[in-house]
Amino acid sequence: MDNNKNIQSILREELEKEIPSSQIELWPAMKASLAAGKRPLIHQGENMNTMKPRRISWAAISTLIVVALLALAFITPQGRSFAQSVLQFFTRAKQDRYPLQTWQMTPPVQSTSESPFKFSVQEAESLAGYDVLSPVDIPFGMSFLGASYDTQYHIVAQAFGSDAGYIELSLWQQPLEYYQPCGDISNYCDNMLGWNLVGASANLEIVQIGDLTGEYVEGTWSLTENGPVWDPTPYVKTLRWQTDQMIFELVGGIDLLDRDDLVALASSIR
Repeated sequence: MDNNKNIQSILREELEKEIPSSQIELWPAMKASLAAGKRPLIHQGENMNTMKPRRISWAAISTLIVVALLALAFITPQGRSFAQSVLQFFTRAKQDRYPLQTWQMTPPVQSTSESPFKFSVQEAESLAGYDVLSPVDIPFGMSFLGASYDTQYHIVAQAFGSDAGYIELSLWQQPLEYYQPCGDISNYCDNMLGWNLVGASANLEIVQIGDLTGEYVEGTWSLTENGPVWDPTPYVKTLRWQTDQMIFELVGGIDLLDRDDLVALASSIR
């Protein structure tokens, strides 16, 4: 019942913004008069123009439709499920422990010893074809180690740390048009930004990044011999948010940066 009351309040507030309540109350009285075959009463000496109903703009109608759809999203179970998937940057798994996965049994692709973070920001930007953003102030003790560009997923990543062999912070950026979540434990996903699955018990926190809303989580999947297990220990701290064009992710290591540090960094990227 509380949800219904809240939704009714939202609808009333939005409706009042677009169409004053005095105008809304006028229509039932006029309709009742017309249904009874009467003309609406006009006070003597009143200008006829004052009785012309104000036209409802398409903007007002659109606003009411959006509010109504949002209301339905919170009323029905299907709507609530859909709203969650739309509003969240992470996908919550059904459990914290899974059996050994097929993709874990496949030998990993032979990797090269060369670091993927071999470009400057300018070089990565030229390869990506879009503006690459960076923090204005790098955390004390860290330096920029380099940037990488993934031609398959159009992702630019930047690495920061105390030395080239120890990455303590990374910033990932991808145009929304290429973003494809792959939060399914049964399928291997080498798309860093697509891998958005967290454990069932993961503590997801909503954070404010300027005018934008993001999500923060601590923990990572440990790939054991018996299968993936969600480990809530903050070995990995992840912050996700998006603009109208890009999705971003900041990843920090244990004991180096906390939630507020990552939020401050996210707010400073330019």
